Amino acid sequence: MAAKRLSFWEPAGFAAGLALGLAAFAALAGDNVLVSIDKYVFEPQTVTVKAGTTVVWANNEKRTSHDVTIPSLNKASDRLMPGDGFAVRFDTPGRYPYFCEAHKTMPAMHGEVIVTE
Repeated sequence: MAAKRLSFWEPAGFAAGLALGLAAFAALAGDNVLVSIDKYVFEPQTVTVKAGTTVVWANNEKRTSHDVTIPSLNKASDRLMPGDGFAVRFDTPGRYPYFCEAHKTMPAMHGEVIVTE
């Protein structure tokens, strides 16, 4: 399962981020699933997707960094600064709990990706 860090600090991404904000991440997500991180909450906290779908987490905070840690996949993003994102393609059906390592004591900073066939 591939993971990719996305950043609006890359030249093309920066211009898109300035012009479009969250809409740019929504366009980037395309047919995939977008999870927003804002006000110390993953929204939605639980997503159900078909195998082969990419989930994109977008940090929409104004000043706070977060991360996405998926223990069952041994995957974790770097710290996601405001405007950064992280993408993981889920190919195998199952349940994949995740959390923000920096804020794991907060219930809203936990979520789950449920992958169906």
